[in-house]
Amino acid sequence: MVQLAFKRFVCIAVLGVAVAGCQTNRVDSNEAVSDSLYQAAVAAERNADYAAAVKHFGTLNQRRPENLSIVVALARNLRYSGASADAVRVLELEADHFGSDPAYLLELGKGKLAAGKSRGALKALKTALAKDPENWEVQSTVGIAYDLLEDFDNARAAYESALELSENNPAILNNMAISAALSGDLDRAIYILKNATTAARHSSQIRQNLALFYGIKGDLATAETLARMDLAEDAVRKNLSIYSRLRKN
Repeated sequence: MVQLAFKRFVCIAVLGVAVAGCQTNRVDSNEAVSDSLYQAAVAAERNADYAAAVKHFGTLNQRRPENLSIVVALARNLRYSGASADAVRVLELEADHFGSDPAYLLELGKGKLAAGKSRGALKALKTALAKDPENWEVQSTVGIAYDLLEDFDNARAAYESALELSENNPAILNNMAISAALSGDLDRAIYILKNATTAARHSSQIRQNLALFYGIKGDLATAETLARMDLAEDAVRKNLSIYSRLRKN
């Protein structure tokens, strides 16, 4: 079985790859306030200046509290900035207005996952899935929730359903491989990413997760080769040191 230290490390990767990294549900500019504030908010998020994005989307939310897209954008950027509990509070205040909307429920689920409330997240995500069963992102996020609850069989089923909706999707493949690693099956984790399509393997996240899994298995040569495809020398050395420590644990 994968040891506790590795599980904690990969849980961070799960949230980073699939929760923080998913950026659908963008604000529709036709619905938002068509002024410089909206443009500034979008630019700030694109540039990973999440504090500025929170400020701008917060002002927009005060002007247009009935706009779901702005509420979701505000919560998303709070989550990206590390204020997951605040993101959940922002969303829960709007439950009476938007509580049945799948986009709202998906962001609520992501916020709760990031805040460490996996069971509450799963409840929101299952409701979203019932309303929008063809949404691969909801399916994949359900898988993350199950992973964090250590229900790996249901997690695998969720990822497989997501892949049926979005074949060869790199984000789903990443999540599925991380799930396999969390369950203790590093060989399967490597197999999933090693055999992904060429297009999917162009993702730096896939390469670096594959490097992680090889490193944990002790194949540091392969891990180093993969790490060098995306990382500077100091980062490569740092990662190799982390892999060695995780393997020893």
